Amino acid sequence: MHTKKWTNELLDRMRTTGDPLADKAAQALWREQNSRQVVEGLREIARNHRLQLSGFPQEVADYFRETEQIAIHPEDQEKFDLAANIFNNYGFRYCALLFFKALPTGYMCPKPGHVLRSTRLLVDFAARRVMETAQFIFAVNNANWHKPGNPGLEAIQRVRLMHAGMRIALLNDERPDHRWNMQLGVPINQEDLALTNHLFSIAMIDGLDQMGIHLLADEREAVFHTWQHIGQAMGICPELYAEDYASGREQYRCIFERQCSTQNPDGPALTRALLESLDTMLRSHLPEDSLEDITGYFLDDPRARKSLGLHPASVGDRVFDAILHFLTSLRVWQRLFHHRNTFAHGSWVSNMLTSIVARRFGLSSQLSRYPKTGLMSAVSKVLLAELSKRDLHQFESAGGLNAQKPFFFENSMLYDAWDLESFSLDVDSGSSGAAEGAKA
Repeated sequence: MHTKKWTNELLDRMRTTGDPLADKAAQALWREQNSRQVVEGLREIARNHRLQLSGFPQEVADYFRETEQIAIHPEDQEKFDLAANIFNNYGFRYCALLFFKALPTGYMCPKPGHVLRSTRLLVDFAARRVMETAQFIFAVNNANWHKPGNPGLEAIQRVRLMHAGMRIALLNDERPDHRWNMQLGVPINQEDLALTNHLFSIAMIDGLDQMGIHLLADEREAVFHTWQHIGQAMGICPELYAEDYASGREQYRCIFERQCSTQNPDGPALTRALLESLDTMLRSHLPEDSLEDITGYFLDDPRARKSLGLHPASVGDRVFDAILHFLTSLRVWQRLFHHRNTFAHGSWVSNMLTSIVARRFGLSSQLSRYPKTGLMSAVSKVLLAELSKRDLHQFESAGGLNAQKPFFFENSMLYDAWDLESFSLDVDSGSSGAAEGAKA
């Protein structure tokens, strides 16, 4: 039933469709401006959480008024509450999954990847772009994201308008070597929006599984259901609404198989910029191969290394990863090690696997610094602690800012709950590292 629903005919039509409501507002906002001016306007919007609507055209005011009208039923709110609780417990892991799972998965798809390459959004200042994406995810992952004045809804309105601006900039660029190829579809079209929505929901659930954090069935449904509603608010048309997790997984599979390719001219450049920004930002001195191996593990796709220009994996590494993927995908394993089973997660089996995985990816020194924290939890928290100190206006030089200032965390609750202050950048071995490790 699900396979017939997401037909090539439907998805082909979705590639020719943008977002009429947001496109109308963007056309009014950037009327008579060239592509370069539009991109500059988009950058300014990205750096400001709350837009000042005074002086905007009427179409923009209409856009903000209409996008505040979100119909929510009591059963929806129950799922939003459950999804928000999951995020409060494990949301810090989303930061690492952005770098190693969600974004690289999207980069394996040449058509949507070409938008990023064309606008230089994830080639220049890649870490800043990831921070903007992380901020969006953090903003919408609260139970009341849909209410007027909530940071989640404000982020949705802002990003949706930015998408429309990007469409204008790309479609109206008259430079001979920058003219948009319509064979790729409309920039940031409905199929690409649906794929991105799945990267922030289904791919994140899969990534948690690969980290050993297994959600129960109702929790998976709640996270997926929440993101389906977020997607509707982001301008995804009702035809692409998936009524349940199984239908959504099938849609994700159909879209990804249509778009993924090993013939991917932009994928390696996007991935290289992402991983280089990660290593530079953390000053971690991790071997390049380790970062690529972690990415390859989370992607779990034989096409990934060629599509993204990653180094070939050895036979031993491929076997090791396959065994881990097999174990963590077993229903019996997921029931035994589900996230509420604190005894199983603290068992000698869990600790042994963590140690083995650390050696596999060359991260034993990171694990030794935070022995009571899971490997990828520690990596995630170090990443997030650093990102949270940065200011979008002066990103590259803002490492010393107060991590709790409101442009990243709306309040200090999650920062405190996740104990981010205990996780520092210095992961070098030696006396200074040992001292920091003892302090942590």
